[in-house]
Amino acid sequence: MFKAPKKIKKLATFFLASLIIITSFILGFHNATLYSPSHGFDGKDHLYYIEYLNKYWKLPSPKSFPEGHQPPFYYLIGATLMLFTGTWKIAQYVNIFVLWMIISMVGLGLWKVFKKKEQVLIGMFSLAGLPMLNIFPAMISNELLGTFWIVSSIVACLFLVKAKTNWQFVKYMIWLAFSLVMGYWTKQSILFIVPIVFLTLMIMILSQKNKRGFSIFFSVVIFLIVISLSSPIYLRAKNANVGDPIRFALTKTKYAPKPIEYYFRLDWIYKTDMYNTQYYSLIGAAWNSFWTDGHNAITPFIKFHKKSFVLWSMGFLLFPLCLYGLIKQLRINKEFSLIINSTGFLMLAIYIFANFTIYGHYSSARLTYEMGIVVPYAFGIASAAENKTIRKLLIILLSIQFVVMVSFFWIQPWWHVTK
Repeated sequence: MFKAPKKIKKLATFFLASLIIITSFILGFHNATLYSPSHGFDGKDHLYYIEYLNKYWKLPSPKSFPEGHQPPFYYLIGATLMLFTGTWKIAQYVNIFVLWMIISMVGLGLWKVFKKKEQVLIGMFSLAGLPMLNIFPAMISNELLGTFWIVSSIVACLFLVKAKTNWQFVKYMIWLAFSLVMGYWTKQSILFIVPIVFLTLMIMILSQKNKRGFSIFFSVVIFLIVISLSSPIYLRAKNANVGDPIRFALTKTKYAPKPIEYYFRLDWIYKTDMYNTQYYSLIGAAWNSFWTDGHNAITPFIKFHKKSFVLWSMGFLLFPLCLYGLIKQLRINKEFSLIINSTGFLMLAIYIFANFTIYGHYSSARLTYEMGIVVPYAFGIASAAENKTIRKLLIILLSIQFVVMVSFFWIQPWWHVTK
C-alpha cells in the first residue's frame, strides 16, 4: 500500500493548518466589520465602558450602568486601541486574536500531555471550529479574554502537577498566579476554577516527600500575593453590591423553583429544537450553546436552519468520542486526567447550580460562565485521536464542522445584527 513521504505529510499538515488559521481570521474580521456591538450579550454596556475609559481615563462608578462593576483590563485594552484610531471599532477586532490565544494555550497543554503533533493539532482544530467559541470574536465582550486566563490557569496546573525541581515549581506557580490575577482583573468567573488550583497543589504536595515544606510555604506566599493584587477588583465589585459571582448567585439573584423535568428532559432531540431549549431544558440549552448558535447571538432567528442542524448533529458524534478519549486518558495518566476531568465536572456542576439559582437569567442557560469546559473537550478529542481509525474519522467530522460553522456564521449585510 502506498504511503506518502514524510515531507509531503508535513507540507500537507502545514498547508491545512495555515488554511484553517487564515480562514478563521478572515471570518473574524468579516464578522467584526459588519457586526453591530449593540447586539450580543450586553453589547451596548460593554461598548459604553470602553468609550467612557477613552474619554475620561478613569474607571466608571461600579453602579453607573449594568456592566460598570466589571473588572477593567479588557476595556482598558479597547480604550488604548481607540487612541490610535479615534473609534471604538478597533476594539471589536480584539477577540479575533484572543480566540487564537486560547487555542494556542490549549495546544501548549496538549503538547505537555501527549507529545504527539497529530493529537495536538486535532485537539486545537476541535476548538477552531467550535461554535461556542466562534460566537464571540465579532463582539465587544470580555468573555473570551476571561476564558483565555482560565485556560492559562488550567494549563499552568498541568505543568505544575509534574514539576520535578524547585525551580520548575516556582516558575509554574508564578505563571499560575499571574493568570489568576489577570483573570480576576478581566472577569470574576475565574473564581470558579479555584478548586482545580487547590486540587493541583494537593496532588503535587502529596506526591512529594522531601520538598513539602518549601512547596507549602511558597504556595501560601503566592496566594497571599494573588489575593493582595486582586483585592482592588473585589472591593470595587463589593461597592456595587456584586462582590464575587458565587456570593452574588447565593444572595442577590431572584430564585424560583423549576420543575424537576427541566433538569433532564430530552424531547428537544426528537423535536430538533435548536433555538428554544433554554426555556425548558437545562441539557438542551447547554447542548445548543456549545454546538450551534442556539441563542441567535449572531445568526438570525428562524425555526429551522440546515447548517445549524448539521452543527447541532455533529455533537452527537463528537461528544461520545470526547468521552471515550477522556476515559482512555484516565487509564494512562491519572494525574493529568484528574485535573482535566475535574475541570469538566466542575464546569457542569456550576452550570447546574447557576440554572438552579439564577432564575430567568439569560446568561445562566448558556455555558458562558463555564467556558473552561472547552479544555476537557479538546483533551478528550486529542486523546481519542491516538487511534488511527478514530483520528481519520475526527479529521472528517471536524472538517465538516469547521466548514459549516464558517458558512453558517458568515454574517450577511441584511442580518439584524448589522444594524
